Amino acid sequence: MCRMFGFRSAVPSHAHRSLLEAENALASQSQFHPDGWGIGWFVDDDAYVIKSSNAAHACERFRRASSRLTSDTFLVHVRRATVGLIDHLNAHPFRFGRWLFCHNGTLFGFDQLIEWMLADTQPAFHALIAGDTDSEHLSYWLLSRLDRAGVDKSGRSESDAALVGRVIRDALFELDAYANTLELERPIVNVLLTDGRLMVAHKAGMPLFLSTQKYHCPEFDTCAEPNKFCMLDARPSDEPVNHLLVASEPIAKTENRWETIKDGTTLVLDEHFMLTSTPPPPNWEAPVLPERYRIGVST
Repeated sequence: MCRMFGFRSAVPSHAHRSLLEAENALASQSQFHPDGWGIGWFVDDDAYVIKSSNAAHACERFRRASSRLTSDTFLVHVRRATVGLIDHLNAHPFRFGRWLFCHNGTLFGFDQLIEWMLADTQPAFHALIAGDTDSEHLSYWLLSRLDRAGVDKSGRSESDAALVGRVIRDALFELDAYANTLELERPIVNVLLTDGRLMVAHKAGMPLFLSTQKYHCPEFDTCAEPNKFCMLDARPSDEPVNHLLVASEPIAKTENRWETIKDGTTLVLDEHFMLTSTPPPPNWEAPVLPERYRIGVST
C-alpha cells in the first residue's frame, strides 16, 4: 500500500521537514513504498503537480522539489503498486483543475468494479484517464459525483466544504456496499482531496492520523499567524485551527501532536480553517486489509 501526506496552513510554509528531514519523513517511508512519488501544491489560483516513477528516497528530483517548494497547501504521495504499472502516469496526486486527489488502498476486484464506475463517471472524463490504476478511476468517479451535486468540477469557484465532504463520504460508502453485493473483498479507501481552500480526508481500512497541535514549533518566532492556537495542549472546539496535517504515519512525533482517526471517519477542513469530523455510521465494520498487503504497514 501507499503513504500519503496532506498539509493545509493559514500561512505559507516549506514542506521539506515533513518530506525530507523530520523523523519518519515521507522520503524514509518510501523505502517500503518505492514505486513512484508525487507532490501537489498551489500557487495563486493554480494547482501544480510533479511526479516520478522513481523511489522518493533515492530521487534527486524529489529532494530538490521538497527543498524548494513553498505553499499553504500540499498533497504528497509515495506509492507501492497494487493495481497498475510502475509509471509516472500512475503516481499520485491526480489533478483536474484545482482539485488534487490521493488514495491509499486498493479496490479489490477492480476488473469487476470498473464498468460500474465508468458508467457513473462523466463521459468527458473518460479520455482524461491516462494511467491504469484503480485510484485514477476513483478520482474521476468522485469528481463526477461532486459535479452532479453542484460542486464546481474545476475547483476554481469556492465550494461548500460540508457538501464536498458529504458527497465524498456517501460515494465511498456506496462503493463499499456495491463491492459487498459482488462478494468482493471490501475496498480500502483512505483518500485525501483538496482544492487549495478546503481539504477532505476519509479513512477506511488503513492507518490515518491528524495533527493540528504542536509540542514545539521551529518557526514560532518567525510565524506571521497572530493567534497560535496550534501551541495549545488541545484544539479549541470553537476556534479555527492554524494548520492541519493528515498522514498515513505520524511524522516528527516529538514536534507534532498526532491523533488517530477512527475507521469510517470523514474530516472536513473548510476555507475558514474550521475542522469537523463525522464519525463512522452506527454498527459499521471497517474493511480489513488482507495479510498479503501488510508489508510496511504500521498500526
